[in-house]
Amino acid sequence: MTIIYSPRAMVNISQKLILPLAMATIMLTTVKQISAQGIPQTISVTPKVSTGSVKGDADDPAIWIHPTNPSKSVVIGTDKAVAGGLHVWDMTGKQIQYVPLGRPNNVDVRYGMKIGGQLVDIAVTNSRVSPKQIKVFKINPNDGTLADITTGSGILTPQLADPYGLCLYKRKSDGAMFVIESTETGAKKNLYQYYLEDDGNGKVKGTHVRTFGNNTIQEFVEGLVADDELGYVYASDETKAIRKYYADPDFGNNDQIVAFATGDGISGDREGLGLYQCANGTGYLLLSNQSGTNVKVYRREGESGNPHQHTLLTTIKTNGSNETDGLDVTNRPTSSQFPKGFLITHNSPGKQFKLYAWEEIAQNFLAICPGTTTGIVAENSNGLPNEFQLEQNFPNPFNPSTTIPLHLEKSAYIKLTVINLMGQTVRVLSEGVAAAGDHSVRWDGRNDAGEIVSAGVYLFRLESGKQAQIKKLVLVK
Repeated sequence: MTIIYSPRAMVNISQKLILPLAMATIMLTTVKQISAQGIPQTISVTPKVSTGSVKGDADDPAIWIHPTNPSKSVVIGTDKAVAGGLHVWDMTGKQIQYVPLGRPNNVDVRYGMKIGGQLVDIAVTNSRVSPKQIKVFKINPNDGTLADITTGSGILTPQLADPYGLCLYKRKSDGAMFVIESTETGAKKNLYQYYLEDDGNGKVKGTHVRTFGNNTIQEFVEGLVADDELGYVYASDETKAIRKYYADPDFGNNDQIVAFATGDGISGDREGLGLYQCANGTGYLLLSNQSGTNVKVYRREGESGNPHQHTLLTTIKTNGSNETDGLDVTNRPTSSQFPKGFLITHNSPGKQFKLYAWEEIAQNFLAICPGTTTGIVAENSNGLPNEFQLEQNFPNPFNPSTTIPLHLEKSAYIKLTVINLMGQTVRVLSEGVAAAGDHSVRWDGRNDAGEIVSAGVYLFRLESGKQAQIKKLVLVK
């Protein structure tokens, strides 16, 4: 009997491959915590792609994923010089567009805003020259290029003496789109929120809807990121802390929820923020430590019993990026160089951005969470398209427990099993019909009888229909 270990391997299930499995049924459960066990203090990584350099002063990137062909995804970056603008690069780092714009500081992307009766992907930035305003661009779904769709009178921001940080927030309940901004001078102790909507002519207008924070910002904020699913916004108060607020203006709470990242070996400014999203509100919040040439990693979901306790998990040493301002991250597959998504960071000396493969960051220590694979037919041994994806467990090696992520393209009957190297069933972790989407299953190192198994190498296998995927894991004592 031959068992294929390759992460992409998928084989037809035959009588030679199927081993007797116990009939015990354990339905899929959500793992609410991403284990920190065995995570080193520092994870070092080198870039796989560098963008071209801007003429003035690069600052902040955003990622857009192509809807049907992820290899045509792009990254958008700002040149915040007075004679700067927005640059659009493909996944090889080649520039495909430049949009002149005076001092655009930060940029962000969201999918599916309804404009002119159609759903449109947008990129939004802020211009710091007069008239100071928000600029909205439609992203061409064919090639990722940008077209200005800001309303004719502009989206002016007189509340901001010097527009600085910016992020988008798309409300989960109704899809309403908002811009959240900060100012470097003037009334800089708060954040400012603007509602974006169709102006009736196929363009986008904006309205100031609230000022929030209740003067909790001590210095000023540049890095901003909103968690659309959980309803929070995070702000980097540069030399002080990350500050967390409610993102929905209708929630009725303008106060700071918590401040964290007050120490954690951070030298210099707390800068760019990014959100690596996993299923059911889990994942990571990433913070660039400007003087340290690294990125700090915090739990998106907080600690057990306290969703607002965000403790440092590890530090990513981003070799090749220095004096980093902005960053972004995605779990979505793009080119062959980034099958599990990537982290992009600003490299100040090179006036450019660097792209790092997420699986090279995560290794066996952090989660690799399946992203949507629309348009991708993964390579496999039998030529069939992947209807599911079994990801590597984390941590690995492990003791006493580990998490197994998986992704289903559609609802299906599945069976997830742990077997030993003799082909014998150790534990049936899940069996039954599971919904489409991302799932996580925990194994506590016990067999079907509830006994702790011996240390060693085991296999875990996901079966559905006539297909299966197999990976190996290591239990240590």
